[in-house]
Amino acid sequence: MRNEENILEMIDIDKYFPGVKALDKVNFSVKRGEVHCLIGANGAGKSTLMKVLSGAYTEDSGEVWFDGEQLKHHGTLERRDKGIAVIYQELSLFNDLDVAENVYMNNYPRTKMGTVDWKEVYRKTEELIKNLNVEINPHSKINELSIGHRQLTEIMKALACNAKLIVMDEPSSTLSKSEFEILKRVISDLTAQGITIIFISHHLEELFIVGQRVTVMRDGKFVTCQNLSDITEDDLVEYMTGAKVEKKESLEEKRTLSDHVVLELKELTNNKVTNVSFKLHKGEILGMYGLVGAGRTETVRSIFGADPFSSGEILLNGEKIHFHSPAEAIRNGIGLMPENRKGQGLVLLLPVWENITMVSLPKFAQGGKINYGAINKECEEYKKQLDIKTPSIRTTVSSLSGGNQQKVIFAKWLSEKSNVLIIDEPTQGIDVMVKKEIYKIIMQLSEQGKSIIVISSELDELLSVCDNIIVMYDGKQIMTAERGSFDTEKILQASVTGRV
Repeated sequence: MRNEENILEMIDIDKYFPGVKALDKVNFSVKRGEVHCLIGANGAGKSTLMKVLSGAYTEDSGEVWFDGEQLKHHGTLERRDKGIAVIYQELSLFNDLDVAENVYMNNYPRTKMGTVDWKEVYRKTEELIKNLNVEINPHSKINELSIGHRQLTEIMKALACNAKLIVMDEPSSTLSKSEFEILKRVISDLTAQGITIIFISHHLEELFIVGQRVTVMRDGKFVTCQNLSDITEDDLVEYMTGAKVEKKESLEEKRTLSDHVVLELKELTNNKVTNVSFKLHKGEILGMYGLVGAGRTETVRSIFGADPFSSGEILLNGEKIHFHSPAEAIRNGIGLMPENRKGQGLVLLLPVWENITMVSLPKFAQGGKINYGAINKECEEYKKQLDIKTPSIRTTVSSLSGGNQQKVIFAKWLSEKSNVLIIDEPTQGIDVMVKKEIYKIIMQLSEQGKSIIVISSELDELLSVCDNIIVMYDGKQIMTAERGSFDTEKILQASVTGRV
């Protein structure tokens, strides 16, 4: 260990995979008790570096020093015993077990007889809950908890193992604003107790809220380490991409929309929303903004036939519709890109080509046989058109980055020739450069005459691409803002207070 104020020093770390140098002489150090942010575009090497730290991967060369000791033995249990805990974006909880059972998994207190001391398990879990100052029932099953409380359960798992350093990989990607506020407080409490945090996030604004320093990686290499007080978001993007950040385009210019109303809602009411009304024109990009639970997703699920609605009307090209299943909506030219792309938008174990054609497969059937030549040709065209970075269309879609998985879903609905595309959280968990590609795709589809509804928790995202933005609060439509007169403060106020 070369610097006593550091709890962690990773020195000249190299890691090779077949045909790829994933880490190239990376140096990474973290001070005791700080929140140190780690960022980089997809493929920058962040996850690989953290897996080396956790013992899941063995470095090919270099040294790892932790708490004054060089770590030479690998394996996640060995590193856990040293005080290193990693909370991955895909939480490692057992849904059918309760909170306490998850917190002490592989670490149960024992009686003198060697059996699990369940009384002690629940006592210690209640103690952890009290120390975190949160409201969680230790007997609640994980599948009954909100995403925020599942994150907190993972943190308690780390604390139960006496973690000195906790890595949080995209901890806020699915949290509401109120849940993020709780996470922020918990992080502050942990550092006050001397626990060190490594915080990984694609949401650059969060880094300035929770962190003291930031390390940037690009293409498997260390780029810079800076105090967050000395740097801006644009600086970070430049370090991440190696390219100068262009100023945002003016939002003042309003596009002339077609007179053709493709989709119209008249006072739509379901079990979550009340009296939602809007018109979606041909080629329009309509945004829906609001806090988690405002009713945005529930509105579009009724349009898509996934959820029933109790009153009101939906008109498609002037004709009343009431779809009772997504299959009906798909047959009528409506496509939905869900928020949970891995669980609902893709079949991860299937290759790219099967995911692209799973909805449009009937059009490739000729005389009772599938025309695989036509499938191959079309999928290759979409791969090129959307710049889907995959070794092959036969590559399993689970091995693609989040941004490329999202492009595969775009290709699926383009293959089906959908005229109305509903996109729920289009860039969640996607890095900065790929976000720009997604926005470009949305704009191009609009120019081709597709009508698009975009649901997003990132207001800047909607301001960048939308013609109009509907603001929702607690199941109600509060206001509609038009491009050319977007008022950020007014939109935010309406989404938080329900008042204009």
